[in-house]
This record gives sequence, C-alpha cells and structure tokens, in this order.
Amino acid sequence: MTVAWKEVEQSETYDFEQGPLVGAFTGVETNVGPNESNLYSFELEDGRNVSVWGSTVLDSRMSKIQVGSVVKIEFLGEKENPKTNRTYKEFKVYTA
Repeated sequence: MTVAWKEVEQSETYDFEQGPLVGAFTGVETNVGPNESNLYSFELEDGRNVSVWGSTVLDSRMSKIQVGSVVKIEFLGEKENPKTNRTYKEFKVYTA
C-alpha cells in the first residue's frame, strides 16, 4: 500500500495589522501553551489556515460561535478598564 503523507503543521498566527480576519471557524484547542490559552483556527477565503490566540474578550465572543460558521473578527486595539486600570485586547466578532 502506498500512502501519500502530508505533514501536519501549526497554522500561522493571524496578524490583525493586515485588517479584520474573515474566514470559516474550524475549531479551538484549549489549555494551549504556558498560559493555558485557547487557540482558535480559521480557514481564510484564500485557503490559508490561521490561528488566533484567545483572550478574555475574544473567548467570551467566540463561545457563541459554532464550528463551521463564517466569522469576521476586528481587533480594536488595547483598551484600559477604568475600574482596574489594567489593559485588555478589545475585539468585535461578527457571524454571517
């Protein structure tokens, strides 16, 4: 039997400086890395697979999105919480 092996690689991390991410949500890995973060995976319109690290805000928004949904994620920058004076990453998440 001849098998054509395809290497499984980690997706590149999406760079929001390119603009909003638009693609199909393909899954999430939990408890990844030293911070035990979520890592969200997407397939972009051009066929590339990319990942986005979770954060408190993004995790909350993505908890409402089902795998297979087409999403748009806009990174709005770092904001300061007036109650704690701590900064956090702000996102808007849309689904079709």
